[in-house]
Amino acid sequence: MKKLLWGMLPVVLLAMVACGDDEPVKFPDNPNKEEPKPDPKPDPEPDPDPEPTPEIEVFYRGTTMSFANYLIDFGLEYRENGEVTNPYTSVKNHGANIVRLQLDRQAFSEINGVVIDWQQWDSVLEDAKMAKAEGLDIMLTLKPDYDKYSSTGAQHNNIPEDWKSMDEATLGGSLYNWVYDTLIALHNEGIDPKIVAVGNEVNIGFLLNGSHDGARTARLLNYGHTAVRKYAQECGVEVLSALHIANPSKVGYVDTYKDNGCVNYDIIALSWYPGTDIGHTMGSYPNFETLGKAMIEKHGKRIMVLETAYTFTAGSVNGTWMGDWCDNSYNYPDWNDATNAQNYTPAKQREWLLSLAKDVKAGGGIGVITWGTESLPDLLEGKAQGHGLGLYTYPAAWGYGSTWENNSYWDFTNANNLHEGINWMMDLL
Repeated sequence: MKKLLWGMLPVVLLAMVACGDDEPVKFPDNPNKEEPKPDPKPDPEPDPDPEPTPEIEVFYRGTTMSFANYLIDFGLEYRENGEVTNPYTSVKNHGANIVRLQLDRQAFSEINGVVIDWQQWDSVLEDAKMAKAEGLDIMLTLKPDYDKYSSTGAQHNNIPEDWKSMDEATLGGSLYNWVYDTLIALHNEGIDPKIVAVGNEVNIGFLLNGSHDGARTARLLNYGHTAVRKYAQECGVEVLSALHIANPSKVGYVDTYKDNGCVNYDIIALSWYPGTDIGHTMGSYPNFETLGKAMIEKHGKRIMVLETAYTFTAGSVNGTWMGDWCDNSYNYPDWNDATNAQNYTPAKQREWLLSLAKDVKAGGGIGVITWGTESLPDLLEGKAQGHGLGLYTYPAAWGYGSTWENNSYWDFTNANNLHEGINWMMDLL
């Protein structure tokens, strides 16, 4: 495996590859080489009569897997029943039929000498091929914008540096190019995702160059969704296009985007993190069954939960709280409620996720994919506290390691062995 920083997919090379070509895309040896940039494709007009959502017979059950190979490269190990195992094999054997990956256009900055490349082309392609080898479908988030981290916080969904000076039409054309060319490149490598989301949690922001403008976001998203349709049509593949919204109570953004021409997609994908740490709520909907049925009736779109998690342990390793030296982003049930201590178990995680999946399915939804459940803490023999590897995306001031290992399917309090929480997917079969 590799540790290669891939700053930006070279659009000019991808544009020369058409579906069905025998030769896969060839990338240059030097990923930092400046490539000439083509003029963006013509401004695609919003489709006044979007394609109907394909019939969906499967209910998707899965997890993110973006960090698995990345962590293995650093020497961490996934185990099952005491034996080191391929985590993709474990996921498949315990009921998953899909995994989520994310490809970013702009790379993270190097942090403390560590290249953060889990979301770059080489890593994502390797992950996708491993998923395909196990018979797993792929949900792919294409993230054209990027996140900035500092010792005091984070700024999400910023416009790439080389796109900042573009007017909206040129920006939209560049986005269209990147989405289309990326999917064509993956196709020519034998990879065709079943679900594609353009952008991550786009109600929070998308290609921001200032404050969040819902109408502008809708217009830009339409470029991306149009590119997904074009790829599917030209390559003869079935792919569902997703609009990713954070927080079920914010589904009103679907109306905002619809009013501004953003309708040519299939799925309303939701992030769901209840509790005080992130604070998502159901808003006016009592459950996902009701919400799912309402979205079908109102918009003709089915829902899925694309991100969620449940904390499986309140434990520690070698006296270190929650596995490593990085504060955790999310704990559910809430830590500040002492009566919840009995609920931090793999069995409770399994029960909660199964109940959620049944609720989504009852509302006509198409799946549940958990977030961060492939995470492992930054614990390697010989690494003293405060001197970990800094494996993720965060600056040293935040601590070293993972912010999600407390929600994993692999138990860091038990030598990273797979625990029963993952079996909610088998329970749903």
